[in-house]
Amino acid sequence: MDTCNGPSPSSGVQPPTLDNLRRDLTRLTFLDVLLIAALLVLPVWGLAHIWRAARERPVAYIYQNNQLLGAYQLDRDQVIAVGDKAHPAMRIEIRDGAVRVAESNCPKGVCKHVGWIRAPGRSIVCVPNRVLIELKGESKDYDAESY
Repeated sequence: MDTCNGPSPSSGVQPPTLDNLRRDLTRLTFLDVLLIAALLVLPVWGLAHIWRAARERPVAYIYQNNQLLGAYQLDRDQVIAVGDKAHPAMRIEIRDGAVRVAESNCPKGVCKHVGWIRAPGRSIVCVPNRVLIELKGESKDYDAESY
């Protein structure tokens, strides 16, 4: 038997034809169509969401004792000292479009362990120093709380 020329008529396997394809498409159920649609739509939605988030230019708002210390663009590298000029309680670093707490005199240093944040809606809180760093997007009109 020559296997290079395709299946033989006695094997029972038919080559794909247009009639076979039509017959297979009529066997699709509603769940099959739903799964195919989800597999096509979800990646497009994900890419659109990532693209929109990348276009937003987040701003870091730094509060201490419920008072705004400043709003900082993340496109300029800088270091912000919070507290006393001679002995700052915290040193906040902005670099490469992200912000973090580089140094803090709080006992456990939880705020330092958060690391770099760069997406709108993220925040860093230091309870002992009563400091809140919040990233807000310029074009974000609503969030889960106000929706």
